[in-house]
Amino acid sequence: MSVSQRGTLRDLLRRVDEVRGLSPALDPDPGPEADDASVLIRTVSELVDELEKSHRRLIETNVQLVSLREVASGLVSALDAGETTRTVARYLARAFGFEHAFLLLVNRENGLLEGTWIHFDGGRERGTWLELPLDGDPGAVPRALWLNRTVLIRDPASHLALVLPEGHALHETMASLGSIACVPLQRHSVAPVGDPHELCGARCILGDITLVAPPPGPAADRWAADREDRQRHCLSCELMPILGVIGMGRGSQAPPLGPADATLLESIALSVAPVVENARLSHDLRKSERFRMNVLDSMASALVAVNMKGEVLTFNRAAQELLGFHETDVRGQPFGAVLGQDGDHLLRATLENGREAVRVETMLRAKDGSPIPVRLTTSLLRNDRRAVYGAIATFVDLTPLKRAEEHARSMDRLAALGRFTSSVAHEIRNPLTGIAAGVQYLARALQDQATHREHVDFMLHEIRRLDAIVQDLFDITHPRQLQMRAAPLEEAVRRALQSLEPLLKERGVTPALELTPGTPPVPHDADQIQQVFINLIKNAGEASPAGGTVQVMIGLAPARGRRAHGPSVIARIRDHGSGISAEHLKTIFEPFFTTKPGGTGLGLYICHDIVKRHGGALTVQSEPGRGATFSVELPLDTNGGIP
Repeated sequence: MSVSQRGTLRDLLRRVDEVRGLSPALDPDPGPEADDASVLIRTVSELVDELEKSHRRLIETNVQLVSLREVASGLVSALDAGETTRTVARYLARAFGFEHAFLLLVNRENGLLEGTWIHFDGGRERGTWLELPLDGDPGAVPRALWLNRTVLIRDPASHLALVLPEGHALHETMASLGSIACVPLQRHSVAPVGDPHELCGARCILGDITLVAPPPGPAADRWAADREDRQRHCLSCELMPILGVIGMGRGSQAPPLGPADATLLESIALSVAPVVENARLSHDLRKSERFRMNVLDSMASALVAVNMKGEVLTFNRAAQELLGFHETDVRGQPFGAVLGQDGDHLLRATLENGREAVRVETMLRAKDGSPIPVRLTTSLLRNDRRAVYGAIATFVDLTPLKRAEEHARSMDRLAALGRFTSSVAHEIRNPLTGIAAGVQYLARALQDQATHREHVDFMLHEIRRLDAIVQDLFDITHPRQLQMRAAPLEEAVRRALQSLEPLLKERGVTPALELTPGTPPVPHDADQIQQVFINLIKNAGEASPAGGTVQVMIGLAPARGRRAHGPSVIARIRDHGSGISAEHLKTIFEPFFTTKPGGTGLGLYICHDIVKRHGGALTVQSEPGRGATFSVELPLDTNGGIP
C-alpha cells in the first residue's frame, strides 16, 4: 500500500470514528493502524453491521412517520386543536417509545403556548393540558420557539424546561426529567427564517440570541420590557412562521437524549408540521364559514346568491322565513323556476349586462305559490381577479307596507263612500219607502187579478233588491264592531255549510271539510266570518259542475312571513269549476265587480273587507279551466301585523 493510499485510508477511518460518535451502540475505536489488514476488515464489518441496523431503523422510522401522518390527517376534519395535540402526543409516546412526549401549539389570539404533555407513570399513561404565556421567559421549551432552533437539555434541574404556576400537575413530572429535546414546528406557507430580524424588520425577535440573557445592570428592566413588546409584535405578525413546539424527554434514570434523538425528533417535526398547519387552516376555515353563516342568518334582509347559470348557491334564514322554502329545497335550482320570473329578469340583467337593480319593487313567489311583494337589490359577485362568478339578490318584504298603504287608501275610500252612501240612502230610501207602500197598496187592490199581480210582485222584488244594495253599502261604510272571540274556525265553516245545504244539494255539489289536527282556535267575529264562508262556499258551489266537490281545508298557515305577520290559521275553499281569468283576478275584490247575471258585485268586496278588519287576508288563486281557491287567513295575533 502506498503512502498516499495509507493517508486516504487513515482519513476514512477517522470519519468512521466520527460516524460512530453519533451511535451510542458502538464501543470507542481502539485506534487501529491503517496498514493493519485485520483491523481494516473488522472496521468494515462493523460498518456493514451498523449500516444494516441503520437501514432497519430508517425503515421503521419511515413506517412510524407514515402512520403518524395518517393519524394526524384523520384529525384535521373531525377534532379541535386540543384533541389534535393530545392524540399526536399520545401517538409519539406509544409509536416511538418516548417516556415523555408533548405537542404545544401557538394560540396567537390569547398569546399562549398550549397543548398536551404525555408521560408514563408506573406503566400508566397520563396526559396533562398545558397553557403557558408566550411573553417573558416561561422556560426552555418556549425559549426554543423564540430561538427557532432545536434545543437539547441534559440538565433540566439547572435549565427549567417549563416555568409552571404553583400547584400545577406537572411539577413532579418536571422534577423527574433527566433530559429533554424540543423542535419548533415551521409553517410551510411562510418562507423559512435565516438570520434574525429577516421577516419583518428589526422588531422581529425570532432567532435573536440576545433574548436568552439580560444585560447586566439597570438595563435589564428595559431589556425585559423590550423583549415582551417584540414577542407580542411577532405574535401579531402575519409572517410569524412558528406553529408550536414538539418535544420528547427521558427520566433521570434513563440514558440522556443525544444528537441522534434530536435528529429523529427533527424528522418527526418535518412530518407533523404540515399536518398541524393543515389542521389549523381547516379549523380556521370552518370558523370563518360559521362566522359567515351567522352573519347571513342574522341579516334582517333576505339574501339569495346565484352562480352564472342563475342557480341558487346561498339562501339565508330571512329568505327561508319569508318565502317558506328550506335552503335544501332551492340549492342548485334555477332562481326563476323557484322564485318566479319577475325577480329572475332583474337577476339575469345583472348577470348578463352588469346592470344592477337598486331597491326595485317586484314580486317573488313563495313556496305555496302566493306572490310576495319585495324591494329587491342585486349586485355582482367577483373573485380576486375581479372576474364575475355570480350575483347576489337582497330583498325585504313589502307586505306590511303594502297592507298599511292599502289600509290607508281603504279608509279614505270608505270615508268618501260613507258620505256618498248616506246621501244616496237619504235620496233613495225615502222615495223607495213611498214607492214600496204604494206598490203594496196596489198589490192588495189587484190581488184577484193574477196577470197584474205578477208584475206587482216583480216591482216589489226589485224594490227589495234596491233596498238590499243600499243596506250592503251601509254595511261597508258603517261596519259593525267586531265581537272577537277565540274559537275553532271549523265551527263557522260547519254553520255556513249547514245554511247552504239546500243550495248545494240542488246543484248536486258535495262539500268536503278537511281539518288539520292541532289547528289552534283563532280570534274572530263568529257571525261576520260565517257570512264570509257563506259567500265563498256559495260562489264555489255555483261555479262547480254537477257532481263536483267543494273542498274546505283548515290548518296552520305555512311559516312564510312569520317574522312579519306572526302565525295564522288559513282556510282554503277550492272548487273545480272553469276558473277565473287573469284579467278578472285583478279586479275581483273591487266593489260592483261581478260576472254573475243579477249579482250586485258587493259580496266578495264585503268578504274582503270583513277579513281585512280581522287583520287577515283574503286571496284567490285560479287559472282558467283549473278551478279557483279562495284563502281566508286570520292571524292568531289579532293585530295582524298592521302597524
